[in-house]
Amino acid sequence: MVDMAFRAPRSLVAGDRVAVIAPSSSVAGEVNRPRVEAGIARLRGWGLEVVEGEHLWASAPASELAGGDVDRAADLARAWSDPSIAAIICARGGYGMQRLLPVLPPGTLSTGQGKWLVGFSDVTPLLHRIAGEAGLQSIHGPMVAGLSDGEEVGTESLRALLFGELTDAPLLTGLTAWRDGEASGSLIGGNVALLAASVGTGDLVATRGGIAFFEDVGQHGFVLDRSLTQLLRAGWFDGVVGVLIGDFTMDATPAEIELVLRDRLLPLGVPVWAGGTFGHAILNRALPHGADVALGGGELRLS
Repeated sequence: MVDMAFRAPRSLVAGDRVAVIAPSSSVAGEVNRPRVEAGIARLRGWGLEVVEGEHLWASAPASELAGGDVDRAADLARAWSDPSIAAIICARGGYGMQRLLPVLPPGTLSTGQGKWLVGFSDVTPLLHRIAGEAGLQSIHGPMVAGLSDGEEVGTESLRALLFGELTDAPLLTGLTAWRDGEASGSLIGGNVALLAASVGTGDLVATRGGIAFFEDVGQHGFVLDRSLTQLLRAGWFDGVVGVLIGDFTMDATPAEIELVLRDRLLPLGVPVWAGGTFGHAILNRALPHGADVALGGGELRLS
């Protein structure tokens, strides 16, 4: 089994306060600032009160970071510890989470009642830290910069997860079996590159007894191969009961990427389903990281 069961934070209601922070790359530039501003307007349209992190619009000299590591960590710690904040939604990914986590005050995430945190890509290690330290689920899904220009289906999937409005409808449909079969367990994963980069940090949650899911962007086939091989050698896939593959918007051909994925994953001997509509494509469905799910029959459902 996965080391622990992860509980879901409370659902949002209209009038809740949510924090928007930039824990990784800056959103202050002419490309991303309008996207984030539009995303904040979308959150307000959901009836939420948006609280901007102190360093949301910051930038760091000679880097793409949203200010200094300590400042970004302080924004996260402040939002997490504030009982009036019901959820934290990251503005964007990029790069910087691996620099933030070492300076996050110890025990920050284990305090309070917990809350939803939303992000993916560079935010992957934080999703794992929340699961391991706080025992909480989080949301692997669209960030604020993507709320205004992503497909509506993905944006709505995030709103439904946050507000607890999921019905019996599956989280994902139209999956393709690379190795047919059914599996159930905690949904654990994220971005392949960030998962591999987190080996040895103590942040990663084990997949034993769970379903591993992942996506990636902008990598050559041999780089993807190296990352998956690192995870295999480190034992991250040991005891996994199923695999879910999302979007791979890569610098290699789809055929090359599929060959790498099949070569590295099919020997695990567990059900492998591909074609999940989550990741860096324009359609990015929100998934509850750490939730108990069932995979099979071309679908992913909450258990």
